Parts: sequence; C-alpha cells; structure tokens
Amino acid sequence: MAFFRKTSEIFGLDIGSSGVKAVHVKESGGAYTLTSLGVAPLPPDVIADGSIKDPRTVVEAIRSAVSRAGLKGSSCAIAVCGRELIIKKVQIPEVPAREVGDVVQLEAEHHVPFAIDEVFLDYQSIGLHNGVLDLILVAVKKSKVLEYAAVVEDAGLSPTIVDVDSFALGNQFELNNPEDRGETVALIDIGASIMKTNVVRGGSTIFARDIPFGGNNYTQAIAQQLKIPFEQAEAAKLGRDVGVRWETVVPALEAVSRELSLEVQRTFDYFASTAESERIGKIVLAGGCAQLPGLSDYLSSNWGIPVELTKPFQRIEVDPAYLDEVHAAGPALAVAVGLALRRPGDKQKRSGSTSRPNGLAGGAPGSSSACRRSTSAGCSASSTSPYCSGSEGTGGC
Repeated sequence: MAFFRKTSEIFGLDIGSSGVKAVHVKESGGAYTLTSLGVAPLPPDVIADGSIKDPRTVVEAIRSAVSRAGLKGSSCAIAVCGRELIIKKVQIPEVPAREVGDVVQLEAEHHVPFAIDEVFLDYQSIGLHNGVLDLILVAVKKSKVLEYAAVVEDAGLSPTIVDVDSFALGNQFELNNPEDRGETVALIDIGASIMKTNVVRGGSTIFARDIPFGGNNYTQAIAQQLKIPFEQAEAAKLGRDVGVRWETVVPALEAVSRELSLEVQRTFDYFASTAESERIGKIVLAGGCAQLPGLSDYLSSNWGIPVELTKPFQRIEVDPAYLDEVHAAGPALAVAVGLALRRPGDKQKRSGSTSRPNGLAGGAPGSSSACRRSTSAGCSASSTSPYCSGSEGTGGC
C-alpha cells in the first residue's frame, strides 16, 4: 500500500458519518490560503460509530468531494475515530529518550483492550515531573486504519498521513488561535454519530476522548417524537422548510441537549480527576451540530464556562469562490482544515511546536516501527428555550 509517500502537496480528507470533505490549504511564507473545497453527503448508517458499513458508497462520496474541489493530486491526510481508538494519559518512569518507545510498548499492554500486535501505537510526551514522564498514548486497531485506507485507495488516492480526528481539530485551533496557547481549552467536535473531545494547553493535547453521541441523536429524537422519516427529521433539525413547524421540534432538541450536556460533563469530571489542578478556561465547539440555534448559550449556562464556535478559517485566507460554502459549513470544516494543515514530518515545523500530537503518521502498516514514534438567530433575551429559532445550514449535524 502506498502509505506515507513523501510529498508536501497533500490535502485534507475528512471522512465523516454524514459526509466527506476535501480541503486543500496552501502555505506560503507562513500565510495560509484555502484553495480547494469539496463536500459530498453520505446517507445515514453508511458509517456508524466510526465503522464503514458500505465501502462502495463511501468511495463514490470521496470521488465526488475530490471532484467538486477540483483536486488533481492523490496524496491526502485522513483521520480515524470511534470505539477502536484509544486515547489515554499514562505515566512512565523517566528513562533515556532512546528507551521511551520500548517502555511505552510495555505500558500500553496495561491500557489497551486489544492485543498489542493488533494495534498501531503512537505517543506524545506532555510533561515531566519528579522523575515521571506524562504521555498521551494513542492506540488504534490496524483493521480500522486499513478499513479507511482501503476506501481512500479504491477512490484512486494515497493516504499519506493517518491522523486522529480530535488531534486534527487541535491542529486547526493551534493555527487559528495563537493567543489561547496559555489557556486550557476544551475542543468539542459534535459529529453525526461521535463527539470528539480534545483538551489542549500550549499547543499540546493533555486529554482526549471520543464519545458515541452526536447529531443523529437529535435527528432520531425528532423522528420518533413527530413520527416522521429520518431524512425529514434531519432537514427539520436544520430549520429547512419540510412541512414541520419549528416549535414542534424544540422539545426533542432540548431533551437531547440535556443528554449531551451530561455526557460531556462526565468527560470533564474524569479529566478533572486525572489533571490535578488543571481547570478548563473555555470550550470551543466544532462540527455540524455546533451550529444548532442556542446550543452554545445552553451549554455555557449548564457548565458555567464560556462556550464559542470554532473559526477554522480565522487565519486562513479564503478563495472568493468558496466564501458562501465556508460561511454555511463553518465549524463543520474544522477537522478537514486540521488535516489539510498536516505535512509529512511536520511535528516540529509549524509555530515552533514540539508538543503537538503527530497522529498516526509513521512507517508503513505492518512494519515494526509503524505509528510508534511519535448566536442563536432571532432569540430574545427573555426566551427560556435555547432553540427559539431555526436556521438552515450545511455541515451534517
């Protein structure tokens, strides 16, 4: 397989549950420009919980997204997420740098619920104190990587870099928000079926977790409550005119948002139990569901922490041809942008960072060293519901 072919001209390919996004970002003299963008939708259940159920449909969506973007190259950066991905903070005794990989390999056997020979491992040092080295350990089943690589290659492309969704999310945030490097920020990408969380500080991931909860929970709740098809419920959720009054959708949105808030709060509680005195200063939302009317205000009120939407193009110039699409999709493009910023061997290049997770980039799969180094529109101030208006958008919430 043509994994990890050395080339600097690659594009980001975000293969999500609701669609495929292809993004190319050009860098010149430290300035970044969006030069290509293509989005292709996927039907429900083609990808479920991060697993590809219908490879042929995914291949066609990849080809469509790449064609719409007008991309001619074949090298791309992709990412994985889901149940077969483990991201965990671990500690090992301080050892010489040349021995860290072997020690991590042994330590991983205590934390990874799969046979070690069935996974790719990566790790990143995030701190050293009292003779103890803190690491972020990443393990993903080889079958998961090969599953995603297969559809990419069947579409005629070469997966040059395999990353992790939550790390790609952090990658774009690091570029676009250098003023936040001194603050502990929780990034949350609310996808169609999986919520990816990444707590970052100083350009480094200090905690990450995938949660099997997303936009489809909202859609299913609407469909069940109103007894309408999933597709109609999806359109109603996005505020489109499909014969469903917005006020009839609100109760389902509120109920699911309460569940979402509780799920994330559990994750924050676990983070607090492992992070000693670390405190999250703010939360930044990404993904299609991040744009649900009133969601940011509702979550901020629940958690007592400022919540805002990510701006993946804040420091990236956008070709005028893509302004409307970027405005409509916005936060849903965060992971794709993060992937588009990746380059082979870039771990220590951009922004002088030496602590940004390197995803799963490494040697070819199967080799012994593979992957081992490493405003709610229209809301009134008196409204008690966060969902007081609908808004049509794109992004596959």
